[in-house]
Amino acid sequence: MRIVFESSTLHQSKMGSVTGVVYFDFSPEQRFPVVGWNDFVVVVAGWWLAALNQITRTEGEIVLRFMDGPYWITVVPQEGSKLLLRCTEDRRGAGVVQSMTVDLGEFVREVTGFSRAVSLACAAAGIESADLENLRGLLPN
Repeated sequence: MRIVFESSTLHQSKMGSVTGVVYFDFSPEQRFPVVGWNDFVVVVAGWWLAALNQITRTEGEIVLRFMDGPYWITVVPQEGSKLLLRCTEDRRGAGVVQSMTVDLGEFVREVTGFSRAVSLACAAAGIESADLENLRGLLPN
């Protein structure tokens, strides 16, 4: 499992929103939402880091939301250091479209790595925003 972030697609709108390509790559046949999914990467990275902090402190499930579109991933702790990821599309007839089990350590590394890559890409592009400051405040040292 990996989270794909394409820093070359980073764009800041006139209103200040920062977008870019981000999606989960579970295997050549399993990607979510889709290859090339463009979303509000700074906001999403902040949400996912905050959720990650929650799952490492509690036993409950968390939800990783995409901002643009009816997509989310429910993360359910399993026995040991495993997590069940349920990828959901909220469209008529869709529901849970993929499920897989991943290692907690791998999941933490991917979410943290994605978030750090977004922060570094924004710095390289000279992008600043309140959402970016929030994201940086959530990043582990």
